[in-house]
Amino acid sequence: MNRFPFFLSLIVAALLIAGADGCSSDPNVEGAKLDLRNQDYDRALGNLETALENNPQNAEAYELKGRVLSEKAFATQDQDEHIATIQDMLEAYDSAVEYDPTYQETVTNALRFAFANEFQRGIQAFNRGRNDDSEFVVAARYFNTAGVIQPDSSGAYVNEAYAYMNAGQPENAVEPFENALEAGDTEPETFRFLAQLYQTSDRSDEAVALLERGGALYPDDVDLQTELLNAYQITGQIDKALDRYSAAVERDPENALFRYNFGSLLIQVERYGDALAQLQQAVTIDPEYSSAYYNIGAAHINQAVDVNAEISGMDDNLRENRGSMSNEEIEAAEAAIDAKVEERRMHFQAAIQPLETAKSLFEAAGEEVSDVCRALYQSYAQTNQTDKAQSVAACAGYEDN
Repeated sequence: MNRFPFFLSLIVAALLIAGADGCSSDPNVEGAKLDLRNQDYDRALGNLETALENNPQNAEAYELKGRVLSEKAFATQDQDEHIATIQDMLEAYDSAVEYDPTYQETVTNALRFAFANEFQRGIQAFNRGRNDDSEFVVAARYFNTAGVIQPDSSGAYVNEAYAYMNAGQPENAVEPFENALEAGDTEPETFRFLAQLYQTSDRSDEAVALLERGGALYPDDVDLQTELLNAYQITGQIDKALDRYSAAVERDPENALFRYNFGSLLIQVERYGDALAQLQQAVTIDPEYSSAYYNIGAAHINQAVDVNAEISGMDDNLRENRGSMSNEEIEAAEAAIDAKVEERRMHFQAAIQPLETAKSLFEAAGEEVSDVCRALYQSYAQTNQTDKAQSVAACAGYEDN
């Protein structure tokens, strides 16, 4: 399984939260403060519930309740109970600010402290996941809760997504990646990973839009641009892909990958001359680019196949009309066919050298060569090189031929 490293967000330093601990007119609030000092959280919460029953708009009681619940949450090891307590803490703090906006700064500082602790719990669980995959889900839930505490923290969301991916639950990584982008994340990997998840979920159009957005931010990021170009091909937007490839090659002419991708797409649209020019440049830049050599051979074979289709049409036409043609017309038609036969042979001949190079490079890298062997077998056979055709028959899967 691939391991996705967590994105280390800025951890807020622990803050000493100075609450409004002055004297209160409510004896239950005063009692709760003492209970909090003694870490008797349930007794403190009982006192505060009584205070709030007496005065449902007691902002001081709500702020103190938030502090009690925060300490209780981080003293709780059971994750479900911990998360539920954090949710109660947030509701208490919200009520404190609602009833007395002067608590805003105090609550903001308290939430920063809670976020830092929650994020740290996520990191610890993520690290445990290196030895126990189930801990990645635990980490994801902590990071999710950190995002609930600080909704503008893209780091919490992206780490939640990475944790789910490491847990083998990529479907659960989609929403946190989306939340990360919504919160301001602009890392290229976030665009790439989310786009890949969209594609595997039949959301290719959304993947294209997302990659266009990322590509505009990072025009020189090779991986991101390649993902975008692949997405264009998957969605059948060939013209857009060609335009992007052309621009990429113009911007970075020494990039062998851009040349290879552009040339390979040009083969698909049957622009063989242009394709060969790009692929030749790719192998000039990288003389060991095995796939580029293979596609050079493929381009020549495709040209031979197209010429062969022309020959078949010309031959059919001659057979159908021979009876009404003069000897001179018949000879001219046969000469034209012979010329096309030679053109076909030349294309197959041109395919041999790059295919032989591709075969050697694939073999040296320990990669599968059966497709290359089949292309070579066809090219040898079409150029009357019988012995060479037999030499690749086995790896082509033609042992019985």
